Amino acid sequence: MNRVVRPKARQIIEQTWQSQANLSVFLVLLIVAVFILPALDRRQGSFTRDADIVSTLLLATGVAIGWGRRRLFAIGVLVAIPTLILRWGLLISPNPSLRLGAEIFGVLAALTVGYILLAQVFRDGPINAVRVQGAVAAYLLMGVAYAHAYVIASFFDPTAITSTEGVMTSFVDWIYFSFATLSTLGYGDIIPTGHASRMLAIGEAISGQLFLAILIARLVSMQVSGSTSPGEGA
Repeated sequence: MNRVVRPKARQIIEQTWQSQANLSVFLVLLIVAVFILPALDRRQGSFTRDADIVSTLLLATGVAIGWGRRRLFAIGVLVAIPTLILRWGLLISPNPSLRLGAEIFGVLAALTVGYILLAQVFRDGPINAVRVQGAVAAYLLMGVAYAHAYVIASFFDPTAITSTEGVMTSFVDWIYFSFATLSTLGYGDIIPTGHASRMLAIGEAISGQLFLAILIARLVSMQVSGSTSPGEGA
């Protein structure tokens, strides 16, 4: 009986996490973490706790999407575990070394989950709205990864970023600057002043535009090739 139940249970799990609907779930969680929570007027302590909870759900969901690809799923788990340990460890012992480690693994986690999402988006099959949502989530993760990278740069050079509002102490500020740079918006209230931060800003602006151009071209190519039958190409 157990031999029959286990394969069925595994099949149900694979179908659940590999379903394209999970790309929509991930995008909703990402929007909550990046845009909704920072917009709420909350105390710093409660905001940090809520952000950690949402980020944990976000990371677990993103890694689980790669369940059907063992190697990719294993890499995701190896990155996710230390990321969560360091992130929650900061609530117990907020020392600089833990924070630096958390930011480094934050970059790795965002890039790893982004790759998992793109692997799901570009797998065989028709292009639909859900896959587009997954691609949007991967684009947003790029902004999150760069936000962590800016924090790392400021860790080694406190003057790497200059803000008109003073010292940047909240991760919300780094998210704001990252997405303003990713979209090439650039209000000018926060500017990179260090060598490393300037190179990161240039890299983010360029990679953001290239990502959209390549992504759209790839999705259109898949849609055209998928909608053209062998007989029509003759």
